[in-house]
Amino acid sequence: MQSTPNDLLLVHVPANAVEYVKDLITQHRIKLRITRQRQTKLGDFKPASNGSPHKVSINGNLNTYEFLLVFLHELAHLRVFEQHGQAYKPHGKAWKEMYGAYIRDGIARGFFHRRLQAPLMAYSYRVKASGVADIAVARVLRDFDRKRAGRPDRIAGGWLFLEEIPEGAIFKTGNGRMFRKVEKKRTRYACRCERTRRPFLIHGAARVMLVKQHHD
Repeated sequence: MQSTPNDLLLVHVPANAVEYVKDLITQHRIKLRITRQRQTKLGDFKPASNGSPHKVSINGNLNTYEFLLVFLHELAHLRVFEQHGQAYKPHGKAWKEMYGAYIRDGIARGFFHRRLQAPLMAYSYRVKASGVADIAVARVLRDFDRKRAGRPDRIAGGWLFLEEIPEGAIFKTGNGRMFRKVEKKRTRYACRCERTRRPFLIHGAARVMLVKQHHD
């Protein structure tokens, strides 16, 4: 039997946010597509064109709170596009203010777990262009990945933040490339590609898989 929109949303967003998300989808004529995990992005927005509705796609492997954050991230793109058209900057000031306002509204409505509320509120006033939140929020979100995995000691997918693995360790990124962590450079880490030996700067909040703990 085909799932109803409510059935699908119940799987992917907090139960008390289902009607809210459903209403926004209807109000803004959004075609929501839930996809398999993508390594390069959590979601995306494509504006309406030639009579077709706005399109939002979101990775289906996310926990409910992260899924809702990605939805609000993409909804902020949609709203700024509606206001400014093709001239809008995808992650400019208007988008940051819109996304921050949606996060605060979600907190006020009680959509986010109490442990997420303080770091999300702080982040909402200093939204960054990359990802759906900062590392303080991501650390808490990861605990809900553990619950999704069904074991409190296991993270769904087995990933770590780059900042959590020791210097000299070899790690793998989502696209399968292997790197060695070298040293910290402010919020990023100098790393070396194991295949090409080329240097890279990678953010400490990047999700990686630990391959080898120490340099031989």
